[in-house]
Amino acid sequence: MSARTELRVTPEEKTHWQAIAASRGVSLSELIRVALSGQRLRARRSAPRVDPDLVRELARIGDNLNQLARAANRRSPVETVSLLVRLIKIDRELAVLRARHERPRDAD
Repeated sequence: MSARTELRVTPEEKTHWQAIAASRGVSLSELIRVALSGQRLRARRSAPRVDPDLVRELARIGDNLNQLARAANRRSPVETVSLLVRLIKIDRELAVLRARHERPRDAD
């Protein structure tokens, strides 16, 4: 159970502390708690934004893989050459997507 504690600060201090908390991805309460306890603040990373076109492409490729897996699990007759052709096509599509959406190494 947590208890509420009030702290009197100037509007400038509050604005400054809120900016620090926001830049580190934490709440103002967490920033103050961590600072007063002497712990190191671990910044939370927000999930990266994902291009909706990328998600659709990956879903389409995933559907193709699921169809192949279902056929294999049913022991349906799938020609080896046909299977390899489809897998190679999927591999190439993934390589194109990866190249298109990969961040440069310097951005990390």
